[in-house]
Amino acid sequence: MSDTRGRIVGDAAKPMIGIYDFSYGPYALGDALTWTMNLNIGAAEAGCDAVDQYLVIDPSKPGSRHQPFVTPLNYIGIMDNLFPAFLCSPMLRSLKLFRHSPSFNLFLLREAVRRRPMWPSFFSHLNKKLDFVSHRRINAFYHQHGTLPWLSAPRGYGAWADEFRRTHCGGRFVVAVNIRQGALSLTPANLFRDSPLPEWHAFVCRAAERHPGVLFLILGGYTEWDREMYRLPNVLIPRAMGFGLGHELALLHRADLFMGSSSGFATMATFCNKPYLITNIEHLFSPYIDVPVGGRRYPFGNENQILYWEKETQDVLLDFFEELHARVRGKSAS
Repeated sequence: MSDTRGRIVGDAAKPMIGIYDFSYGPYALGDALTWTMNLNIGAAEAGCDAVDQYLVIDPSKPGSRHQPFVTPLNYIGIMDNLFPAFLCSPMLRSLKLFRHSPSFNLFLLREAVRRRPMWPSFFSHLNKKLDFVSHRRINAFYHQHGTLPWLSAPRGYGAWADEFRRTHCGGRFVVAVNIRQGALSLTPANLFRDSPLPEWHAFVCRAAERHPGVLFLILGGYTEWDREMYRLPNVLIPRAMGFGLGHELALLHRADLFMGSSSGFATMATFCNKPYLITNIEHLFSPYIDVPVGGRRYPFGNENQILYWEKETQDVLLDFFEELHARVRGKSAS
């Protein structure tokens, strides 16, 4: 079956293989979403209309040496929490999990002989090499085509997010917020990247007085959000309502604006083309994204997609919010 432009769709589509092997790929939201974006780009470059994703986990050694906290006893829970991140490609056709690496490699060898396009390549996978950090291929694709194959809400969550907005947001301007608080997470790491929580709390309080028509959705693990935020009248916390990562990614996709520290949620905002303010970006990240330290936007960014490289303060947050709120609201009104 073909669409109106003659492309093959459905089961007859030309598929791209995506490989995420946790023996060298991290359990991390941002890295999983960046991998998905690279997979989308590989599919577009190869003329594919669908992607088949394969997650590979060895139960006896489920994580890499960089994540020793992932063990045979806890990897299922960690994977379960991360799983919705692998549902964000609009071309996703299937997703399979292999728990025996030799069997997967034999399967992959057969597909390589058939010249099936894949990301990473067959030999990169065998050598356990995966570029899950840089924007090299992403920027190159944008420079050539002037657009990107953006991420979507996780498969199966989009309609739910639309209903959530109708039910709980009352037509208000919705800002998805992630305040990085690794120190409060179940697997604390890179604590120097955490955001100053008092500054965010003060900003949300000031925004409530100046912009009562704005609603903030606080995203992040159940242990990571501050209980004082729960009491604010302009705040909803999806995790406190019983929802999980898939719901949060869908709500971010449907939000009017994202604000937050450099994190996995910021990656979702970046690659689903959402207006955003991303704060506290590590300076060492600069060469990987081809943006000089202090640069205001990604090569594929626009005026409503702002990068801020320093620790945020309530004044900085309020100034940027009011700048973005005015422009985004003005566009939607027009």
